[in-house]
Amino acid sequence: MSYRLLLRIAVVLLVSLFGSLGVRAAVEEGQSPQPGKRLAIVIGNSDHRSPRLPHLANAANDATRFSESLKRLKFDVLTATNLSSDGFTELFKQAEGKLADASAVLIFYAGHGVQLGGENYLLPVDTPNAENLQELIAGAVKLNDVISRFASRERQTFVFLDACRNNPMGKGPSAMDGLAQIEVGENTFIAFATQPGNVAVDGSGDNSPFTTALLKNVEIPGLSISDMMIRVRNETEAITIGRQVPWDQSNLREQFYFTEQQVLDPAQLSASLSRILADPAAKERLKVELASNDLQTAVLIVGQTLRSVEVSPLPDAAAKPAGTQVASLEGAKQSIVSGLEALIVGTSATETDSQKATDLARSIQTELRRLGCYRMTVDGSWGKGSVRALTNYYKNTARTASATEPTVELLSDLFLHSGRVCKDPVVVRKIKPAKVATEAAPARKGAGNRKAARSQQQSSRPAAPPPDISGGIGIGGVF
Repeated sequence: MSYRLLLRIAVVLLVSLFGSLGVRAAVEEGQSPQPGKRLAIVIGNSDHRSPRLPHLANAANDATRFSESLKRLKFDVLTATNLSSDGFTELFKQAEGKLADASAVLIFYAGHGVQLGGENYLLPVDTPNAENLQELIAGAVKLNDVISRFASRERQTFVFLDACRNNPMGKGPSAMDGLAQIEVGENTFIAFATQPGNVAVDGSGDNSPFTTALLKNVEIPGLSISDMMIRVRNETEAITIGRQVPWDQSNLREQFYFTEQQVLDPAQLSASLSRILADPAAKERLKVELASNDLQTAVLIVGQTLRSVEVSPLPDAAAKPAGTQVASLEGAKQSIVSGLEALIVGTSATETDSQKATDLARSIQTELRRLGCYRMTVDGSWGKGSVRALTNYYKNTARTASATEPTVELLSDLFLHSGRVCKDPVVVRKIKPAKVATEAAPARKGAGNRKAARSQQQSSRPAAPPPDISGGIGIGGVF
């Protein structure tokens, strides 16, 4: 074999080897990164040693029950009860070790908390039997420090506080009952058990009123955190007969869903709706829930109450052949179209065709919003925004647009879809600093004397300060 032939074979082998390595590297680079874990830090302090801090029977129960819910929602949960000052330090240190892989962080605290000079403090169980507030907070955990430690612009941070208790040292010029409003950091959501300065009760059951309402709603599939808090607020207020109204502040940059990835079995959804429609009492309850929820969420809530059918996740949905999924959806859809016709469109002779069309459009907009495709006001007016949302739905489900106008068949199709279909993130655009004219800069060609005079007058004024948005927006008001 000649030297030239051997050289040619060697070159071919080298090219093949490096080429395959390059292809493998390109494939590895092209793979989408795994979604980060959702980290939760859950604390419940019941057994405080100071006689000035009453025993809170439900705080530890609240933490334990809420941890169980979060674990079912696939959070990586760190749970601790009756933490001392050193216990807080160790728990937060352990949590910091998990931050690198976290896409979201949730902090829940149930126990005694106080405010002093507008600052909020969480009280460890070894808080001393103090004679004044300064002694009381000497070993306390400053809430703003906790938020600063775990909050980040790059991930969402959620804080739930069931700690708005009586101030054990009494009221004063800088000391008030309950907790104070907080300067919300970027991409942060904070929920209080009651309004600022008010007192939350521990409750007579196994859990506090706030946590009871939270546990009832946090696992409802497809419910955004904003919609969940509306339900929590209304239910807590009802439990406490108006004495306690949960409050929240938010600077989130996009919506958050506790059950975003959950896919439900369409056949079971169909069966649950059929059972409800066949029961007059359940049907009336469903109509009540539809006043504040989308159709799928309303069916799940009424179904849970009646225990008529258990709607479970569909763990192997992605592994099933596409044809099987389509056939299952079509079969389920045909079985509920007639029921939705009577429920949503109605058979009442007093309703005009226009009113029926508005009801149907409103229901479809609500389902599109649950799926993440509609971000406008749900008003029953079917216009360009609604058509755009529907087109986005078709695009993200890889379906041919069968209709662009509201139909009962379309509503049925949307009802049987779960999870988040449209996941377009909110784009945060950087604001470019305005150019400041200098004396050396030449005047723009064609500018008149009047425009130059106006420009000179404006430049002589001091620049207005940027708007203060650190306080966030609370659903109960703006502060």
